Amino acid sequence: DKRVRIQISQSLSEGVPTVTEIALRLGMSGRTLQRRLSEQDLSFKTLVDESRRQLAERLLNESEYALNEIAFLTGFSEQSAFNRAFKRWAGKTPRSYRLDAQAG
Repeated sequence: DKRVRIQISQSLSEGVPTVTEIALRLGMSGRTLQRRLSEQDLSFKTLVDESRRQLAERLLNESEYALNEIAFLTGFSEQSAFNRAFKRWAGKTPRSYRLDAQAG
């Protein structure tokens, strides 16, 4: 599970990875990875979503990247899609999240 998350995070700047791409990086088939995740009651889609959220929060807190750069680094092709996803995750916009984090 942790290795899967790491591989997902490392590949997000190239776009959202497929289960097959991540499985190949881990030396297994897509079916095997799906089965292993299923055994842990996890879905690949959920892991991708969580990885994107965690990376976005970390970049907003710890970097000076512009919001459009963070959108790209987390696998979004457009900042508007990133803003919508982030608002769903955190209940606020990326800009508000960053301002709140800076305010401490």
